[in-house]
Amino acid sequence: MSQQIIIDYWIEKAEEDLGSARDNFSAGRFQNAVRDAYFACFHAFSSAILKSGKTFTKNREVRSALHRDYIRTKKIDVFWGKHYGWLFDNRQKADYRPLVQFDPDQIGEIIQQSEAFVEEMKRLLNQ
Repeated sequence: MSQQIIIDYWIEKAEEDLGSARDNFSAGRFQNAVRDAYFACFHAFSSAILKSGKTFTKNREVRSALHRDYIRTKKIDVFWGKHYGWLFDNRQKADYRPLVQFDPDQIGEIIQQSEAFVEEMKRLLNQ
């Protein structure tokens, strides 16, 4: 299987995750919306990692690569590292802690930022 097919697959998956995040947000399922927004960014960034010739299998490795290889080297703005970090931490809370509550306004903004993150990853892929 070619590298480009896998990259395209991860981007398509990111778009599907964004759709799920929007649907879950509209239905008031904020924990699920956070999870979906996280995976949208995870899949989009995984495509950028793959294009660079690297692969990672663990979520923490992907997060580390974002900071080490893209933010510190100024390939992307530090804002995206903060966004990804928030998603990473809060996805963990949504999945593993009982009774976690999220502010609907904040989650709406997080979804919009996740959409922009996916677009930023597409920009990187087209360089």
